[in-house]
Amino acid sequence: MFKVSGVLGVKTGKCSFHFLTDMANSNHSSQYFEDQVNSRSNQNLEEEIAEAKKVISELNEVDSQKAFLIVKGKIQKPDKVKSILTIVSRIAAFLFVPLLIGSLLTIYKITNTSKPQQFAIQEITSPPGIRSQILLPDGTKVWLNSESSIKFNLPFDQAQRNVALSGEAFFDVHKNPKVPFVVKSGNVAVSVLGTRFNFKAYDQENKVEVVLEEGKINLNTTKDHGGPEVTMNPGERAVYDKTDHSTQITNVKIDKYIAWHSGRLVFDDTPLPEVAAQLDRWYGIEVVLIGPQIENYKITTTFENESLNQVLDLLELSSPIDVKYENAKIDKISRKQTRSKIIISRKQK
Repeated sequence: MFKVSGVLGVKTGKCSFHFLTDMANSNHSSQYFEDQVNSRSNQNLEEEIAEAKKVISELNEVDSQKAFLIVKGKIQKPDKVKSILTIVSRIAAFLFVPLLIGSLLTIYKITNTSKPQQFAIQEITSPPGIRSQILLPDGTKVWLNSESSIKFNLPFDQAQRNVALSGEAFFDVHKNPKVPFVVKSGNVAVSVLGTRFNFKAYDQENKVEVVLEEGKINLNTTKDHGGPEVTMNPGERAVYDKTDHSTQITNVKIDKYIAWHSGRLVFDDTPLPEVAAQLDRWYGIEVVLIGPQIENYKITTTFENESLNQVLDLLELSSPIDVKYENAKIDKISRKQTRSKIIISRKQK
């Protein structure tokens, strides 16, 4: 009898097959079969598939009915039963080899078809009045300001380190020369390898602001982020206008732009509307300015871990303004709680 055993091996994208043969009463046939197998082991994937298709095509052309009658006539002679069975088994085994190759190649192609890598999206949000400190999977530290959120894919630190930002965040990026760290918000994208910078991009504000503390960053403000990049150096502030798509880069005292992440509010000749916006997010309250005159007021002071009442008292002492505080209320129609409100108006003489 003729026995066939097969082993499938995969190396560098190729299939190799090894067969053990034991063909009784026919050294010539055994050698022929061995030669056939050896020749196939040198074939590449395309040649093996082509041969399998050829054999299958030839099998389709065989007159199975005629072959059956011939074999049946020979089997009826008792003295040739053993030799006929040997011939049939040899034919079946020889035809089985290319079919086995074709089947294994098909299985190999199916199981080795590359599947698209699956990602999970992680989103982290800081609600009004809350600031969060986050450690990303790659070791990057992120301080997330109030009413801000970041999104990123998991796994994060393998082939890409991309973050989508809405709001404001300070980044202390873990250095990785092989994988840049990229922060995107609308038309603005920042690409770095390892550095510290502040990125401010609130949806409701018309400007996007990037301030660099140390290292270097590449700033891109084109819609598809495929345009030219501008390299920023420490101490520079870039402001992108969403309306006219212009970008201005200036040298500034960066402390007032980045101090928030260390728990300080620094106002350095800051217009009152900007002060109001920062107090709004910092304490989770609604700040309302009454009268156009006070919009030109500018504040210079530093708050560090002060309560809201302390901040309001200091503002009244340092500026010609009156501050009125209203507690949160329950809306009678929606039954939802409103935020506490601070009303700032011009001090009456």
